[in-house]
Amino acid sequence: MESLTNSQMLPVMPHYPASYQRGVQRIALPYLNRTVMLSVDDITCLQGEGNYTFLFTRDRKKYLISKTLKEFERTLDGEVFLRVHKSYIVNLGYARRGMFGADRAIRMADGREVAVSRRRMKDIFERLSQYHQDLLN
Repeated sequence: MESLTNSQMLPVMPHYPASYQRGVQRIALPYLNRTVMLSVDDITCLQGEGNYTFLFTRDRKKYLISKTLKEFERTLDGEVFLRVHKSYIVNLGYARRGMFGADRAIRMADGREVAVSRRRMKDIFERLSQYHQDLLN
């Protein structure tokens, strides 16, 4: 069994622009015959699998939700959440670095690498750069 280091067990911290209002939006997730209330600020990324979506959180939990990625894309704040691939939406607050060479991926704060669409790579790179620029202002 592999052991986890302290940095792997701790929740990851987001970076939001000063103008972003944290803790305002919560979503109800139907999960294992109950409803989990979750702040959207805690969502690091979403991965679509057909009519289901895996939702990953900053405390390293993973939820399987019976909603499509497109449904989440319609309801999540477009200033913070970005569709980067047909199967992925990322929370820009947790995006740390883009690798736009052969890898075409975004490195997330939790170490996850999320694939980036080849066709939308330029737009995604510009959006990610603008987001990080806004953090500095």
